[in-house]
Amino acid sequence: MSKPEGISAGQIGIFLILFCIGSTPMFELGIDARQDSWIALGAAAIAGLGVLWGYRTLQNRAPEEDLAGLFKLHFGRAIGTALGLAMGLLLAYESMRNVRDFGELTSMTLLPETPIWCVMLLITGIAFYTVTKGVETFFRITQILLPAHAGSYVLLLVLLLASGRIEPDRLRPMLENGLGPVLDTAFPDLLAFPFSQTIVLLVYWKYAAASKRAGAASYGAYAVVALFLVAVNAVIMMVLGPAIASIKALPTLEAVELIRLASFIERLDILVTLLLYIGLYVKISALYLASALLLRSACGLPLPAGALMIGPIIYGAAFLEPTNTFHLWLGLELSLKLTPIYQLLLPALMLVMGIGWVKRKAERQRAEGGRAGAGKTGAGKAGGADGAKGGSRSGGEPRSSS
Repeated sequence: MSKPEGISAGQIGIFLILFCIGSTPMFELGIDARQDSWIALGAAAIAGLGVLWGYRTLQNRAPEEDLAGLFKLHFGRAIGTALGLAMGLLLAYESMRNVRDFGELTSMTLLPETPIWCVMLLITGIAFYTVTKGVETFFRITQILLPAHAGSYVLLLVLLLASGRIEPDRLRPMLENGLGPVLDTAFPDLLAFPFSQTIVLLVYWKYAAASKRAGAASYGAYAVVALFLVAVNAVIMMVLGPAIASIKALPTLEAVELIRLASFIERLDILVTLLLYIGLYVKISALYLASALLLRSACGLPLPAGALMIGPIIYGAAFLEPTNTFHLWLGLELSLKLTPIYQLLLPALMLVMGIGWVKRKAERQRAEGGRAGAGKTGAGKAGGADGAKGGSRSGGEPRSSS
Protein backbone atom coordinates (compact mmCIF):
# COMPACT_ATOMS: atom_id res chain seq x y z
CA MET A 1 0.00 0.00 0.00
CA SER A 2 1.43 3.41 -1.02
CA LYS A 3 2.36 5.95 1.61
CA PRO A 4 -0.03 8.96 1.83
CA GLU A 5 1.42 12.15 0.38
CA GLY A 6 2.33 14.86 2.85
CA ILE A 7 4.01 18.28 2.79
CA SER A 8 5.23 20.68 5.46
CA ALA A 9 4.10 24.17 6.44
CA GLY A 10 7.35 25.60 5.06
CA GLN A 11 6.71 23.98 1.69
CA ILE A 12 3.24 25.53 1.62
CA GLY A 13 4.77 28.97 2.21
CA ILE A 14 7.44 28.53 -0.47
CA PHE A 15 4.87 27.30 -2.96
CA LEU A 16 2.58 30.26 -2.29
CA ILE A 17 5.40 32.74 -2.91
CA LEU A 18 6.35 31.25 -6.27
CA PHE A 19 2.75 30.65 -7.31
CA CYS A 20 1.51 34.17 -6.59
CA ILE A 21 4.51 35.80 -8.25
CA GLY A 22 4.18 33.49 -11.26
CA SER A 23 3.56 35.53 -14.38
CA THR A 24 2.48 38.66 -12.47
CA PRO A 25 5.69 40.68 -13.18
CA MET A 26 4.91 40.35 -16.90
CA PHE A 27 2.22 42.98 -16.51
CA GLU A 28 1.99 46.44 -14.96
CA LEU A 29 -1.16 45.64 -13.02
CA GLY A 30 -3.56 48.44 -12.21
CA ILE A 31 -2.29 50.69 -15.01
CA ASP A 32 -5.77 52.23 -15.31
CA ALA A 33 -4.94 54.07 -12.07
CA ARG A 34 -1.76 55.36 -13.78
CA GLN A 35 0.84 56.51 -11.22
CA ASP A 36 -1.41 55.26 -8.41
CA SER A 37 -1.34 51.68 -9.70
CA TRP A 38 0.83 50.57 -6.76
CA ILE A 39 -1.75 51.98 -4.33
CA ALA A 40 -4.52 50.04 -6.09
CA LEU A 41 -2.40 46.90 -5.90
CA GLY A 42 -1.83 47.48 -2.19
CA ALA A 43 -5.56 47.95 -1.56
CA ALA A 44 -6.32 44.70 -3.40
CA ALA A 45 -3.60 42.92 -1.41
CA ILE A 46 -5.19 43.98 1.89
CA ALA A 47 -8.57 42.71 0.73
CA GLY A 48 -6.91 39.53 -0.51
CA LEU A 49 -5.65 38.85 3.01
CA GLY A 50 -9.29 38.74 4.13
CA VAL A 51 -10.06 36.35 1.28
CA LEU A 52 -7.18 34.11 2.37
CA TRP A 53 -8.57 34.14 5.91
CA GLY A 54 -11.93 33.00 4.53
CA TYR A 55 -10.30 30.14 2.63
CA ARG A 56 -8.39 29.07 5.73
CA THR A 57 -11.57 29.20 7.82
CA LEU A 58 -13.23 26.82 5.39
CA GLN A 59 -10.24 24.48 5.49
CA ASN A 60 -10.28 24.41 9.30
CA ARG A 61 -13.80 22.96 9.23
CA ALA A 62 -12.47 19.77 7.66
CA PRO A 63 -8.62 19.85 7.57
CA GLU A 64 -8.33 16.53 5.76
CA GLU A 65 -10.62 17.52 2.86
CA ASP A 66 -9.71 19.35 -0.32
CA LEU A 67 -11.95 21.75 -2.25
CA ALA A 68 -14.06 19.00 -3.79
CA GLY A 69 -14.52 17.43 -0.36
CA LEU A 70 -15.57 20.78 1.10
CA PHE A 71 -18.13 21.16 -1.69
CA LYS A 72 -19.58 17.76 -0.81
CA LEU A 73 -19.73 18.64 2.90
CA HIS A 74 -21.58 21.89 2.26
CA PHE A 75 -23.79 21.09 -0.73
CA GLY A 76 -24.21 17.31 -0.63
CA ARG A 77 -22.59 14.58 -2.68
CA ALA A 78 -24.29 15.19 -6.05
CA ILE A 79 -23.93 18.99 -6.18
CA GLY A 80 -20.52 18.83 -4.51
CA THR A 81 -19.22 16.38 -7.11
CA ALA A 82 -20.49 18.58 -9.94
CA LEU A 83 -18.89 21.68 -8.39
CA GLY A 84 -15.62 19.79 -7.88
CA LEU A 85 -15.53 18.76 -11.55
CA ALA A 86 -16.41 22.31 -12.65
CA MET A 87 -13.64 23.75 -10.47
CA GLY A 88 -11.19 21.25 -11.94
CA LEU A 89 -12.03 22.49 -15.43
CA LEU A 90 -11.73 26.13 -14.33
CA LEU A 91 -8.26 25.51 -12.92
CA ALA A 92 -7.32 23.74 -16.16
CA TYR A 93 -8.45 26.90 -17.99
CA GLU A 94 -6.21 29.01 -15.75
CA SER A 95 -3.33 26.66 -16.51
CA MET A 96 -4.04 27.01 -20.22
CA ARG A 97 -3.76 30.79 -19.98
CA ASN A 98 -0.29 30.47 -18.53
CA VAL A 99 0.71 27.99 -21.24
CA ARG A 100 -0.27 30.61 -23.82
CA ASP A 101 1.66 33.27 -21.86
CA PHE A 102 4.71 31.01 -21.96
CA GLY A 103 4.42 30.62 -25.72
CA GLU A 104 3.91 34.33 -26.37
CA LEU A 105 6.79 35.31 -24.07
CA THR A 106 9.14 32.93 -25.88
CA SER A 107 8.07 34.22 -29.30
CA MET A 108 8.59 37.85 -28.25
CA THR A 109 11.97 37.38 -26.59
CA LEU A 110 14.22 34.35 -26.98
CA LEU A 111 12.92 32.27 -29.93
CA PRO A 112 10.97 34.47 -32.37
CA GLU A 113 11.45 31.98 -35.24
CA THR A 114 10.31 28.91 -33.29
CA PRO A 115 6.67 27.91 -33.86
CA ILE A 116 4.56 28.71 -30.83
CA TRP A 117 2.88 25.30 -30.99
CA CYS A 118 6.25 23.67 -30.39
CA VAL A 119 7.03 25.85 -27.36
CA MET A 120 3.60 25.26 -25.80
CA LEU A 121 3.81 21.52 -26.45
CA LEU A 122 7.16 21.42 -24.66
CA ILE A 123 5.97 23.24 -21.52
CA THR A 124 2.73 21.22 -21.41
CA GLY A 125 4.76 18.00 -21.62
CA ILE A 126 7.06 19.14 -18.80
CA ALA A 127 4.04 20.05 -16.67
CA PHE A 128 2.42 16.67 -17.42
CA TYR A 129 5.55 14.85 -16.24
CA THR A 130 5.58 16.97 -13.06
CA VAL A 131 1.92 16.26 -12.33
CA THR A 132 2.34 12.51 -12.67
CA LYS A 133 5.04 12.59 -9.98
CA GLY A 134 2.57 13.84 -7.39
CA VAL A 135 2.28 16.54 -4.75
CA GLU A 136 5.41 15.82 -2.72
CA THR A 137 7.73 15.91 -5.73
CA PHE A 138 6.23 19.14 -7.05
CA PHE A 139 6.57 20.92 -3.70
CA ARG A 140 10.21 19.78 -3.42
CA ILE A 141 10.84 21.35 -6.83
CA THR A 142 9.54 24.69 -5.56
CA GLN A 143 11.98 24.46 -2.65
CA ILE A 144 14.85 24.09 -5.12
CA LEU A 145 13.67 26.98 -7.30
CA LEU A 146 13.00 29.57 -4.59
CA PRO A 147 16.58 30.65 -3.66
CA ALA A 148 17.64 31.37 -7.25
CA HIS A 149 14.29 32.98 -8.05
CA ALA A 150 14.23 35.30 -5.02
CA GLY A 151 17.94 36.13 -5.26
CA SER A 152 17.68 37.10 -8.93
CA TYR A 153 14.76 39.45 -8.33
CA VAL A 154 16.61 41.12 -5.46
CA LEU A 155 19.67 41.53 -7.70
CA LEU A 156 17.57 43.15 -10.43
CA LEU A 157 16.03 45.62 -7.97
CA VAL A 158 19.50 46.54 -6.68
CA LEU A 159 20.80 47.05 -10.22
CA LEU A 160 17.83 49.25 -11.08
CA LEU A 161 18.61 51.40 -8.05
CA ALA A 162 22.30 51.55 -8.96
CA SER A 163 21.57 52.46 -12.57
CA GLY A 164 19.96 55.76 -11.57
CA ARG A 165 16.87 55.06 -13.68
CA ILE A 166 14.46 55.32 -10.75
CA GLU A 167 12.69 58.69 -10.48
CA PRO A 168 10.23 58.95 -7.55
CA ASP A 169 8.65 62.05 -9.13
CA ARG A 170 6.94 59.73 -11.62
CA LEU A 171 4.66 58.59 -8.78
CA ARG A 172 3.34 62.12 -8.30
CA PRO A 173 0.79 63.53 -7.93
CA MET A 174 -0.58 60.82 -5.63
CA LEU A 175 -4.35 60.32 -5.68
CA GLU A 176 -4.68 63.10 -8.24
CA ASN A 177 -8.30 62.12 -8.94
CA GLY A 178 -9.12 60.84 -5.47
CA LEU A 179 -9.70 57.28 -4.31
CA GLY A 180 -12.41 56.50 -6.86
CA PRO A 181 -10.18 55.43 -9.79
CA VAL A 182 -7.91 53.49 -7.42
CA LEU A 183 -10.76 51.48 -5.93
CA ASP A 184 -12.35 50.92 -9.34
CA THR A 185 -9.04 49.47 -10.55
CA ALA A 186 -8.45 47.35 -7.45
CA PHE A 187 -11.90 45.76 -7.31
CA PRO A 188 -12.62 43.27 -8.65
CA ASP A 189 -9.78 42.98 -11.18
CA LEU A 190 -6.68 43.16 -8.99
CA LEU A 191 -8.38 41.22 -6.22
CA ALA A 192 -9.20 38.43 -8.67
CA PHE A 193 -5.71 38.42 -10.18
CA PRO A 194 -3.41 37.71 -8.52
CA PHE A 195 -4.61 37.72 -4.91
CA SER A 196 -7.74 35.53 -5.02
CA GLN A 197 -5.91 32.85 -6.97
CA THR A 198 -4.88 31.59 -3.53
CA ILE A 199 -8.06 29.51 -3.75
CA VAL A 200 -5.75 26.81 -5.12
CA LEU A 201 -4.53 26.33 -1.53
CA LEU A 202 -7.88 24.69 -0.78
CA VAL A 203 -6.62 21.82 -2.92
CA TYR A 204 -3.18 21.56 -1.30
CA TRP A 205 -3.76 22.41 2.38
CA LYS A 206 -5.08 18.90 3.10
CA TYR A 207 -1.62 17.49 2.37
CA ALA A 208 -0.23 19.67 5.17
CA ALA A 209 -2.99 18.73 7.63
CA ALA A 210 -0.45 17.10 9.94
CA SER A 211 1.29 20.47 10.41
CA LYS A 212 -0.22 22.97 12.83
CA ARG A 213 1.65 25.87 11.23
CA ALA A 214 0.29 25.63 7.70
CA GLY A 215 -2.06 28.57 8.26
CA ALA A 216 0.65 30.79 9.77
CA ALA A 217 3.05 29.89 6.94
CA SER A 218 0.40 30.81 4.38
CA TYR A 219 -0.27 34.21 5.96
CA GLY A 220 3.45 34.95 6.23
CA ALA A 221 4.13 33.97 2.62
CA TYR A 222 1.16 36.03 1.46
CA ALA A 223 2.53 39.12 3.23
CA VAL A 224 5.90 38.63 1.53
CA VAL A 225 4.27 38.27 -1.88
CA ALA A 226 2.03 41.33 -1.41
CA LEU A 227 4.95 43.56 -0.40
CA PHE A 228 7.07 42.25 -3.27
CA LEU A 229 4.41 42.81 -5.94
CA VAL A 230 3.61 46.32 -4.71
CA ALA A 231 7.34 47.17 -4.63
CA VAL A 232 7.94 45.83 -8.15
CA ASN A 233 4.91 47.72 -9.46
CA ALA A 234 6.12 50.98 -7.91
CA VAL A 235 9.69 50.49 -9.17
CA ILE A 236 8.57 49.84 -12.75
CA MET A 237 6.35 52.92 -12.60
CA MET A 238 9.27 55.03 -11.32
CA VAL A 239 11.49 53.74 -14.15
CA LEU A 240 9.09 53.99 -17.10
CA GLY A 241 6.37 56.39 -15.99
CA PRO A 242 2.65 55.82 -16.55
CA ALA A 243 2.67 56.88 -20.22
CA ILE A 244 5.27 54.33 -21.34
CA ALA A 245 4.23 51.57 -18.92
CA SER A 246 0.68 51.65 -20.28
CA ILE A 247 1.72 50.91 -23.88
CA LYS A 248 4.43 48.28 -23.37
CA ALA A 249 3.55 44.60 -23.70
CA LEU A 250 6.22 43.58 -21.15
CA PRO A 251 6.96 46.62 -18.97
CA THR A 252 9.25 44.74 -16.56
CA LEU A 253 11.39 43.58 -19.45
CA GLU A 254 11.43 47.12 -20.86
CA ALA A 255 12.60 48.57 -17.54
CA VAL A 256 15.42 46.05 -17.08
CA GLU A 257 16.68 46.65 -20.63
CA LEU A 258 17.49 50.22 -19.55
CA ILE A 259 20.12 49.01 -17.05
CA ARG A 260 23.61 50.04 -18.16
CA LEU A 261 26.43 49.88 -15.61
CA ALA A 262 30.11 50.52 -16.37
CA SER A 263 29.55 49.60 -20.04
CA PHE A 264 29.62 46.02 -18.87
CA ILE A 265 26.41 45.02 -17.08
CA GLU A 266 23.62 45.06 -19.66
CA ARG A 267 21.25 42.78 -21.60
CA LEU A 268 19.68 41.56 -18.37
CA ASP A 269 16.40 41.01 -20.19
CA ILE A 270 17.45 37.38 -20.66
CA LEU A 271 17.59 36.98 -16.87
CA VAL A 272 14.09 38.45 -16.54
CA THR A 273 12.80 36.07 -19.19
CA LEU A 274 14.25 33.07 -17.36
CA LEU A 275 12.67 34.27 -14.10
CA LEU A 276 9.32 34.54 -15.83
CA TYR A 277 9.82 31.03 -17.19
CA ILE A 278 10.26 29.74 -13.63
CA GLY A 279 7.14 31.54 -12.45
CA LEU A 280 5.09 30.33 -15.40
CA TYR A 281 6.27 26.74 -14.96
CA VAL A 282 5.25 26.74 -11.29
CA LYS A 283 1.87 28.25 -12.08
CA ILE A 284 1.13 25.94 -15.02
CA SER A 285 2.09 22.84 -13.04
CA ALA A 286 0.31 23.91 -9.85
CA LEU A 287 -3.00 24.59 -11.62
CA TYR A 288 -2.66 21.46 -13.78
CA LEU A 289 -1.94 19.30 -10.72
CA ALA A 290 -4.80 20.89 -8.74
CA SER A 291 -7.17 20.18 -11.61
CA ALA A 292 -6.12 16.51 -11.72
CA LEU A 293 -6.39 16.21 -7.91
CA LEU A 294 -9.92 17.61 -7.97
CA LEU A 295 -10.91 15.03 -10.58
CA ARG A 296 -9.50 12.33 -8.34
CA SER A 297 -11.33 13.67 -5.30
CA ALA A 298 -14.62 14.30 -7.09
CA CYS A 299 -15.00 11.08 -9.06
CA GLY A 300 -12.13 8.77 -8.06
CA LEU A 301 -10.13 9.17 -11.28
CA PRO A 302 -6.46 8.15 -10.66
CA LEU A 303 -3.95 10.99 -10.86
CA PRO A 304 -2.06 9.74 -13.97
CA ALA A 305 -5.34 9.18 -15.81
CA GLY A 306 -6.60 12.62 -14.83
CA ALA A 307 -3.34 14.22 -15.97
CA LEU A 308 -3.56 12.35 -19.28
CA MET A 309 -7.13 13.56 -19.76
CA ILE A 310 -6.53 17.21 -18.84
CA GLY A 311 -3.22 17.70 -20.66
CA PRO A 312 -4.63 17.64 -24.22
CA ILE A 313 -7.47 19.92 -23.12
CA ILE A 314 -4.99 22.50 -21.78
CA TYR A 315 -2.81 22.30 -24.88
CA GLY A 316 -5.66 22.37 -27.38
CA ALA A 317 -7.50 25.23 -25.65
CA ALA A 318 -4.34 27.37 -25.83
CA PHE A 319 -4.93 27.71 -29.59
CA LEU A 320 -8.50 28.98 -29.31
CA GLU A 321 -7.37 32.58 -28.83
CA PRO A 322 -6.36 33.82 -32.30
CA THR A 323 -3.95 36.59 -31.23
CA ASN A 324 -2.04 37.73 -28.18
CA THR A 325 -4.14 40.89 -28.07
CA PHE A 326 -7.31 38.81 -27.82
CA HIS A 327 -5.62 36.56 -25.27
CA LEU A 328 -4.77 39.53 -23.03
CA TRP A 329 -8.21 41.08 -23.43
CA LEU A 330 -9.94 37.84 -22.53
CA GLY A 331 -7.73 37.27 -19.52
CA LEU A 332 -7.30 40.77 -18.10
CA GLU A 333 -10.70 42.18 -18.98
CA LEU A 334 -13.48 39.61 -19.44
CA SER A 335 -12.25 36.70 -17.29
CA LEU A 336 -11.47 38.91 -14.32
CA LYS A 337 -15.12 39.98 -14.21
CA LEU A 338 -16.28 36.34 -14.00
CA THR A 339 -13.68 34.65 -11.79
CA PRO A 340 -15.00 36.29 -8.56
CA ILE A 341 -18.03 33.99 -8.92
CA TYR A 342 -15.98 30.95 -7.93
CA GLN A 343 -13.17 32.76 -6.12
CA LEU A 344 -15.36 34.87 -3.82
CA LEU A 345 -19.11 34.23 -4.04
CA LEU A 346 -19.02 30.44 -3.77
CA PRO A 347 -16.61 30.40 -0.78
CA ALA A 348 -18.63 33.20 0.86
CA LEU A 349 -21.78 31.10 0.48
CA MET A 350 -20.05 28.19 2.18
CA LEU A 351 -18.81 30.45 4.96
CA VAL A 352 -22.29 31.69 5.87
CA MET A 353 -23.72 28.18 5.92
CA GLY A 354 -24.11 26.54 9.33
CA ILE A 355 -20.62 26.09 10.71
CA GLY A 356 -21.79 23.75 13.45
CA TRP A 357 -23.51 21.19 11.29
CA VAL A 358 -20.71 21.18 8.72
CA LYS A 359 -18.18 20.40 11.45
CA ARG A 360 -20.43 17.72 12.91
CA LYS A 361 -20.92 16.20 9.48
CA ALA A 362 -17.16 16.08 8.90
CA GLU A 363 -16.57 14.56 12.34
CA ARG A 364 -19.35 12.01 11.75
CA GLN A 365 -17.80 10.96 8.44
CA ARG A 366 -14.38 10.55 10.08
CA ALA A 367 -15.93 8.60 12.95
CA GLU A 368 -17.79 6.28 10.55
CA GLY A 369 -14.60 5.69 8.63
CA GLY A 370 -12.76 4.98 11.87
CA ARG A 371 -15.44 2.53 13.07
CA ALA A 372 -15.39 0.75 9.72
CA GLY A 373 -11.63 0.36 9.92
CA ALA A 374 -11.81 -0.72 13.57
CA GLY A 375 -14.51 -3.27 12.68
CA LYS A 376 -12.33 -4.84 10.04
CA THR A 377 -9.37 -4.89 12.39
CA GLY A 378 -11.48 -6.38 15.19
CA ALA A 379 -12.86 -9.06 12.90
CA GLY A 380 -9.37 -9.97 11.84
CA LYS A 381 -8.18 -10.19 15.43
CA ALA A 382 -11.20 -12.29 16.46
CA GLY A 383 -10.65 -14.66 13.56
CA GLY A 384 -7.00 -14.95 14.47
CA ALA A 385 -7.82 -15.63 18.12
CA ASP A 386 -10.42 -18.27 17.22
CA GLY A 387 -7.98 -19.93 14.89
CA ALA A 388 -5.33 -19.96 17.61
CA LYS A 389 -7.72 -21.52 20.11
CA GLY A 390 -8.83 -24.13 17.61
CA GLY A 391 -5.25 -24.99 16.85
CA SER A 392 -4.48 -25.29 20.53
CA ARG A 393 -7.39 -27.66 21.06
CA SER A 394 -6.57 -29.87 18.13
CA GLY A 395 -2.87 -30.02 18.63
CA GLY A 396 -2.70 -29.78 22.40
CA GLU A 397 -5.07 -32.58 23.52
CA PRO A 398 -3.33 -35.41 25.50
CA ARG A 399 -2.73 -38.53 23.45
CA SER A 400 -4.18 -41.83 24.57
CA SER A 401 -1.92 -44.07 26.72
CA SER A 402 -2.83 -47.05 24.56
